[in-house]
Amino acid sequence: MGGCFILIFQGLIFNILTKSSFGYGDLDLNPNDFKEESITADMCSKVYSVKWRSVPKKKEYAGNYQNKIGIHTIQECLNACCADKTCNVVFMHGPKCFHIQCVSNYDCLPEFRSEEKFQDTKMILVSPVGSKDWDDSYFSASPDDEYSGKDEESAILDPTYYTSSGGRSCEIGVLMSCGKNEICENISIASSRSRNGICQCMDGYLRDQTGSCIPKMDESALKIDLSEPSVSQTTKQLNDGEQTSSKPLKPIVVRVVPKVVKLPENEVTLSAYTVPSEQTGEHFNFNWKLLVQPEGGNTGVMTEQSGGTLKLSHLIEGIYKFKVTVSAPDAYGETFTNVTVLPPNRINKPPVVIITPAAQTIKLPNTVAVLDGSPSYDDDKIVRWHWELQSGPLNYQPTLGDSLTLQLKDLNIPGNYTFKLTVEDSDGASNFTTANITVVKGTDYPPEANAGNDVIVYLPVNSVTLNGNMSTDDRGIVSWEWTRTHTGRDKAVDMQNTRTPYLQLSNLEEGMYTFVLKVIDSSGQSSLAETHVFVKLPTNKPPTANAGEDIIVSLPRTWTILDASMSKGDIKIESYNWEQLSGPNKAVLTPANSSKSNATELTKGKYEFQVTVVDSNGNSASDSVFVIVNQNENAPPKANAGGDRTVILPVSLITLNGSGSTDDWAIKKWEWTRDSSSLALGRVLGNSDKSPILRLTDLIPGRFVFKLKVTDNQGLSGEDTVSIIVKPDPNLKNLVELILNIEGSSLTVSQEQSLEAKLSLLLRNAVIHVRQLTTEHNTGRAILVFYAGDVAGDKTVMSGPQVVTLLKQKLKQDSSLLELSVANIQTVVCQNNCSGHGTCDESSRRCLCEAFWMQSFVRKYFGDGESNCDWSILYVIIVFFAGAFVTAGCSWGITCLIQKPFRKPRKRQRYSLIDDEEESTMRALNKSVMVSDTDSDSDVLFNARDKNGGQDLKNGKRPPRNGFVKLGKRIKT
Repeated sequence: MGGCFILIFQGLIFNILTKSSFGYGDLDLNPNDFKEESITADMCSKVYSVKWRSVPKKKEYAGNYQNKIGIHTIQECLNACCADKTCNVVFMHGPKCFHIQCVSNYDCLPEFRSEEKFQDTKMILVSPVGSKDWDDSYFSASPDDEYSGKDEESAILDPTYYTSSGGRSCEIGVLMSCGKNEICENISIASSRSRNGICQCMDGYLRDQTGSCIPKMDESALKIDLSEPSVSQTTKQLNDGEQTSSKPLKPIVVRVVPKVVKLPENEVTLSAYTVPSEQTGEHFNFNWKLLVQPEGGNTGVMTEQSGGTLKLSHLIEGIYKFKVTVSAPDAYGETFTNVTVLPPNRINKPPVVIITPAAQTIKLPNTVAVLDGSPSYDDDKIVRWHWELQSGPLNYQPTLGDSLTLQLKDLNIPGNYTFKLTVEDSDGASNFTTANITVVKGTDYPPEANAGNDVIVYLPVNSVTLNGNMSTDDRGIVSWEWTRTHTGRDKAVDMQNTRTPYLQLSNLEEGMYTFVLKVIDSSGQSSLAETHVFVKLPTNKPPTANAGEDIIVSLPRTWTILDASMSKGDIKIESYNWEQLSGPNKAVLTPANSSKSNATELTKGKYEFQVTVVDSNGNSASDSVFVIVNQNENAPPKANAGGDRTVILPVSLITLNGSGSTDDWAIKKWEWTRDSSSLALGRVLGNSDKSPILRLTDLIPGRFVFKLKVTDNQGLSGEDTVSIIVKPDPNLKNLVELILNIEGSSLTVSQEQSLEAKLSLLLRNAVIHVRQLTTEHNTGRAILVFYAGDVAGDKTVMSGPQVVTLLKQKLKQDSSLLELSVANIQTVVCQNNCSGHGTCDESSRRCLCEAFWMQSFVRKYFGDGESNCDWSILYVIIVFFAGAFVTAGCSWGITCLIQKPFRKPRKRQRYSLIDDEEESTMRALNKSVMVSDTDSDSDVLFNARDKNGGQDLKNGKRPPRNGFVKLGKRIKT
């Protein structure tokens, strides 16, 4: 399905973009439509500020088209494209907005279209593909636009006339970016420092139709006429039967300037120009071929088809497309051109003005009329409407608007009105017409007065109100007047509101009164009507009240109808009033002031109800009726605990209402019990668990479940369960306790208000919300529990630890800032995470560390003082033993350093060979009492002596010996 949709959408775009530029008969071209319209370029950083009446170069294959539904103006379409990173080009076709995500910048280059269907087509290049800017070379005007208004020969003399605007983009400074004989030039619009460029031909070269840069030709070779903006050149291919020449065909650049003519002119001449031109001894063959022509019978005449000039005549409206080929023995070229024939200028006709209705009659009191000028028409368009009053009654000055339809609402004056409508078309031609309205005066009938019916009044009632609002008139009554006739003038009476429909009479006396009502309409016509008031003495007969027969009702029915409509009197009974005299409970009477009343909420027992009736003279009478409510079968009561509820702390008290429980007679006992799954905490106030309404306080977060049991007089019972979910305080972690060094019983309201104001100042004008003011259990000191709003009027709340830290810092600098002495500041809930290795004890605020973790005494006593679990016991032991070893090593080293100067140096042993003399001496010395038992035949090879014995000599003499000489160690063999 997605693929089909894409194909359908591309087909739609293809129909918009590729409708043949050689359409038939429906073209209305205007050369002025090719003017560019500037827009502001600050919408996007890289927007190219031109609206092109063009289509993308690659048409439907230029990129991805997105139809923006609901956008119908170029400004809205541009704004939406600027906000879309994938949008490169804005394309407007009539009221439809398209965003194009281009494949490349070249594919989306604007290509001018001259057909009528593209007159409302616009393009805006918004964002180039990639990071580059739009290049000037992309928008180089086509030769026909650039040289419009110049002669063809002047255009030909400019070599850039042949330069193609389709050079590829490049980056300045990068070698091999361009082709042969090309250089990369910076032509960025957005910034002269941009490295974005486009390949241009080097000096002395220009680009041919194949896109290659070739050497420039002499100006003499260029003095010819040319063709259309996009030059087509081909190289002739040899047929299979022809021999291939060793020298290839030379290309011939052929140009033919397209022509536009407007009927009634129907002749035109097309001239083909070649580069190079014909040289001496050389002849070019020109062949003109008609490719497309408008539909119709006589489509034109062509002459001189074989020359460089083609003459056309008898042309009709439409587009002609021609192909011209130029050939020579060794050269070939071809191109295409168009001839556009525009329709003749329209001869403007003045608009035709039509007003409907042209004449009408209005009869008062109708004052509204409508004149419609929308049927007016013009051969082009009506641009202005103007209404004016041409004639009318005196003092009539209406306010007329310039619109298609004129609505008149103030035609109050009879007479003839003439209104003139003038319309003006788009060419300035105007016309007018008139319409007549006749306002006639309608028939005004006199009013009909109606003073109401005669009235009888019985003393002691001496007041009455007469009603004359039944008087009528076709156009409305404007005045009321009540008067009294001469009949009964001797009797006194007070009259009020005599200028209104309602006459109030008071202080009447016995007898007859006659009153006259006069009404006047808006035309001054009047009418009279009489009414009589008879005042009589009272009859002295009170009415007879009848409350009806006694009523017996059986439960479960709990209502009955009380009927006193059988009450009678010699005059009209004015009011009824029901009331309850006795009964087991209070019944509800609805309504209590009517002849019939509904008694509800009855229960088992006997009720007595009384009705009191009052007649017109104020005489009254009463009667009573008994209602007996029996119980044939006892039904168990229905308990209603009130339904589940959810509350959020801080809530100090909740009530559970079970008064909605019902019974066919009466509920005798109420009992609230806590369910086994309920929280045990929470205190029931008083004996409310024995009443219909349970009151529960001291709540904690969790679920409370209570069961209500109701029992009637016969012992039957009913039960209902209610659940209350208590959610924690959302600001619990933000609550702060401020413990004051003042007795709670001595803290005044003014001190509390001053404390709140100072806290607000210390917390940067935060709003202080006091949650609770209580006392400490052991000491009786005052405790203020509060939380702080971030900013006045804001819903955000400052965190509790933040408030505590900020207040401690302030009070550390000056402890008298709050005037009252502060014992401690802490959050209500301990929020110490104990370094992530323990839990905080709420009562002591100390960390209970996990196994193998302990408190850091350094942080506790020398840091922020917070309880913590920073140290691992394993690491502490390792550090302790490591410290002990280091300490022992340092102590031993210091001891060695201290004892070294006092130690006797050890003598160094030296060894030397024993000579013969010493050997004999040793043998003599060895002859002692202690003769060695050794029978060894070993010889002494070395004798160890000290530095003063043996061979040591001083001045060739041995030093004298003191005592025996200890022989050194000897080594024997």
